[in-house]
Amino acid sequence: MIFIPGAPMPSGRLTANAVAVAAGVDSNWVYRAVENGILPEQHFEADVIVIKVYRLISQFVWPDRPRQRSRKHEIDTWQLSALHAARDAVTDPKTTPETTLWIMQDSVRVAHTREERAALESAAADGHEPSVLDAQVALRLPIGRWIDELPSLLARTPKREPRRRTASRTRRPQSSSAA
Repeated sequence: MIFIPGAPMPSGRLTANAVAVAAGVDSNWVYRAVENGILPEQHFEADVIVIKVYRLISQFVWPDRPRQRSRKHEIDTWQLSALHAARDAVTDPKTTPETTLWIMQDSVRVAHTREERAALESAAADGHEPSVLDAQVALRLPIGRWIDELPSLLARTPKREPRRRTASRTRRPQSSSAA
């Protein structure tokens, strides 16, 4: 499970709907993440970033690991690692708009500066030494920008759950037609 009780969290509690709206996803993603242990029952600001990452990686299939869409799949270790890294980046003092999350099949890397990103892409300035990313598929997510945009997104996000429409039907009066 991703959420660790007692772990430091941002102070603002959010509704499931607010998390979904701020993340730009359907609220079913938030409810599914709670059911799967990805998000806690009570939602916080960091959950917006986590649900954005979860939505992207839950549908991603590595080229050498095909899977059937018709089957339900448990969350993989690489996905858990990515979600932990995304949640940690929200409160990490080193996080800047330049922070990038690199997700690979066997590891997750967070680069906070352009220099760190360049070091991941090329171990040596002349390009003669292999980099961590050489010869493998990697997802690059701009979580620093997402985190930087979070306060303005949350300021525009409704904080309450949407009203549920009542299921009662009102009868329309039938019009009589004169012949």
